[in-house]
Amino acid sequence: MKIYTEVSEIKQEDWDELVVNSPTASFFQTRECYDFFASLSFMRPFIYGVSENDKLVGVVCGYIISEGSVVKSFLSRRAIICAGPMLDPAISEKALFALLQAAKNGLKNKVIYLESRNYNDYSIYKPVFEKVGFEYVEHLNFHVQTANEESALMQLNTTKRRDVKLTRKYGADWFETKSCSDLIEYYSLLKNLYRTRVKTPLYPFEFFEKLLQLPNGKLFVVKYEGKVIGGSVCVVLAGRIVYEWFVCGQDGRVKNIFPSTVATWSAIQYAAQHGISRFDMMGAGKPGDDYGVREFKSKFGGELVENGRFIIVFNKQLFEIGKFGINLYKNGFRKKKITAKPDIKYFIETNPLNIDKEAWVDFVYNHPNGNIFHSPEMYVVYLNTPKFSPVILIATNKTGSIVGCLLSVIQREYNGLLGELTTRSIVFGGPLAENNSAEIVDILLKKYNEIVKSKVIYSQFRNLSDTSGFDTVFKQNGYHFDEHLDILLDLTLSVEELEQNLHKERRRNIVKAEKEGLVFKQLTELEEINDVVTLLKKTYRRVKVPFSYEKLFTHSKNILAEKVNFFGAYFEGKMIAGQVRLCYKDTVYAWYSGSDSDYFNKKPNDFLLWNVLLWSKQNGYKTFDFGGAGKPNIPFGVRDYKLKFGGKLVEYGRYEITHKPFLMAIGEKAYKLYKRRMI
Repeated sequence: MKIYTEVSEIKQEDWDELVVNSPTASFFQTRECYDFFASLSFMRPFIYGVSENDKLVGVVCGYIISEGSVVKSFLSRRAIICAGPMLDPAISEKALFALLQAAKNGLKNKVIYLESRNYNDYSIYKPVFEKVGFEYVEHLNFHVQTANEESALMQLNTTKRRDVKLTRKYGADWFETKSCSDLIEYYSLLKNLYRTRVKTPLYPFEFFEKLLQLPNGKLFVVKYEGKVIGGSVCVVLAGRIVYEWFVCGQDGRVKNIFPSTVATWSAIQYAAQHGISRFDMMGAGKPGDDYGVREFKSKFGGELVENGRFIIVFNKQLFEIGKFGINLYKNGFRKKKITAKPDIKYFIETNPLNIDKEAWVDFVYNHPNGNIFHSPEMYVVYLNTPKFSPVILIATNKTGSIVGCLLSVIQREYNGLLGELTTRSIVFGGPLAENNSAEIVDILLKKYNEIVKSKVIYSQFRNLSDTSGFDTVFKQNGYHFDEHLDILLDLTLSVEELEQNLHKERRRNIVKAEKEGLVFKQLTELEEINDVVTLLKKTYRRVKVPFSYEKLFTHSKNILAEKVNFFGAYFEGKMIAGQVRLCYKDTVYAWYSGSDSDYFNKKPNDFLLWNVLLWSKQNGYKTFDFGGAGKPNIPFGVRDYKLKFGGKLVEYGRYEITHKPFLMAIGEKAYKLYKRRMI
């Protein structure tokens, strides 16, 4: 028997096989769902697995979440296993106990309680859960059979069937959509429902935006006269179950139009039309409780099941305080929010779906300091990469024209507590403002600080051009300036001049590599890109720096197209060095590079970089940006190495602000301990 506590330890094919064979499989226990949780800035995923006789027989996948201010967040820390563990029919009691115990031990110091929300029957496993320390709590749900559309419709009670027919008759329509504008309208309805009636926190827009990008994420909307009046957000376990996660509708607004009913029906209809046998309503409250939604859900002909929940409380005192706080929140004792008066000169948009993409592209491209890290394509790359969460701010003037841009990426290298202590926001290239307006930069920074201060430990602006004109504005907003160097190489020089500017050691190494028979290649195939990622992982491990974003590179290739290029150096058919370079306007940016230390005597790094420089020149680029060269007056071997290719030092520096000083101090110590463990 073997226990797994990291996603990288579980083979994808074993995980997929368990999804197929497990009677308790759900979308929420798939790798797709784990990656979805990992992509969200407000959730932390966890995964535990167990194998017997080299066969994966159990998986527990879920997320850690909390809400609100520091105090409220501390009191609302919880871990949720959506739908319950995914178990092989032949799992032994010993293996299940070990799996649940591992989850308990791994989470008990991170959250106040752990809850398994069961959507399947776990009654035969109840003694094992209780042996680990879980308590069983009764909880209801509805399962609707969806063998075909006709039988699904006939299961609806008479009133609901009539409501569906009337809604169609009087001009409303319903369908699946991936439209950004539809999602925005739907989220506005849902947000109002949670604010006025549900009175519990709603996930931020980011959740729905990313869910809709999943292959098995669905949004069904009800439209009337061109406007969204209701909808249902669902996820699908392919071929087996549709789960309705969120549903809402503007009921009573238009006579003979019933958007809430039709929203749920549209998802049931989808299941029936696509050969999916079950529609899961994901909860119907506790038996005996007054739960109005249960009455609504019961009208769709589903079977009322009682699969309950398993819960284990790690800190009973904090658990009771947290419950008290939730009751206050739901009964109206909430802190009144003070809405600031809107700026009459500039408006800041932070929802990418409301931003004119073409205008965004044009503004960045035409700004003299605009670079690829400001672009909407890079936003999408970040959005699709686990452990990355982008933040975009676009400033517009009274006419709606874009006059400013700030794009950051929130990065989390680790899971667990160390991840919380090292989460940071990086802005590559600094802010952009029309005519380098300090006023616009000031507005962007104020809004940016407001957004990220509760999400990250610190923020860092890594300037790629001269931002000295904004120095006062940055300092007024709490930032300090750190000197930091970069190296730029002029590619307008002739090849002969570039060769002459090479340090003699670099020239000697390049000649040696050529004599050894190294081969330079621009890479286009996924397998080749994966080889580069393998080298990157080796390199980062060698220098004791975490590397946990493999998907960044496949996503960048798919999204950035010709704006990202991969290169490799081969010896006897094997890639021994790889580089990833970003290309935008007339500049090539060094992004990532890795190599195999077993072949350093072949000088692959010198050979590969020189050939990338030649490729950049041949393809019409004018500048090569080496991407950082340390601080002035502090020895830095990488800077010395890069300078030997003939570039010139520039000093654009960095601006940094610490949002959480106490956690920053703890995080620095924790990171040092982590690096010691890697030795």
